[in-house]
Amino acid sequence: MIINMKISILMLTHNAPKYVKKSIMTLRKTVGINYELVVVDNASDKKTKKLLSNLEQKGLIDKLIFNDNNELFAKGNNIASRYASSESSYYLLLNSDVKIKRKDWLQKLLALHPGEGISSFGSVLSDPIRADGYCLLINKWLYDRYLLDESFEWWWSVTKLEAEVLKEGKKIRAVSNHEKYIHHYGGKSGKGFKDAKGMEIDINEVNSWFTVGAVEVEVIDYI
Repeated sequence: MIINMKISILMLTHNAPKYVKKSIMTLRKTVGINYELVVVDNASDKKTKKLLSNLEQKGLIDKLIFNDNNELFAKGNNIASRYASSESSYYLLLNSDVKIKRKDWLQKLLALHPGEGISSFGSVLSDPIRADGYCLLINKWLYDRYLLDESFEWWWSVTKLEAEVLKEGKKIRAVSNHEKYIHHYGGKSGKGFKDAKGMEIDINEVNSWFTVGAVEVEVIDYI
């Protein structure tokens, strides 16, 4: 049985065609969820662009957008969200260097979702404790309200979004041990993020985003 509510999976690509292909091919074995795959390519090389075009022609990518520049994580995902179906209830931010290991992975992540908020496969246990951003499910209306802050082009944009979600009184659940469902290789798209805006932020300022006494991120060891 396929769950009726739709999820728009937002995937950014920047080179690393071997991992891009593995991510998309294993993703397409997903069962039980009505979803679409929206891919935004951040100015990859010709080999990766050709691969993506071929995968789109085969019906493995539902929507494919080529950026002229590497817009990095925050702006790239914000662009992808604009192409998502209006019928979707959720966005799933999914890196292009993952391997899906079980067909029911997305069903499990959706079942974990707190109703309104964020659920993720992946957690960051350093201060502030938070959900990681490589496989992150969020209600569409919540993402659309705040978007990722493009003054933080890389991972701090996800952290700031999580702080906004917690201020709304919504919950965040992050699974730390998710290896039986999904494997994240990490760092396969090169060092394009090294000059990203916002990376130099002081950790004390990051911590100030989180309201004292607010609901904290719930880290779940495994499901």
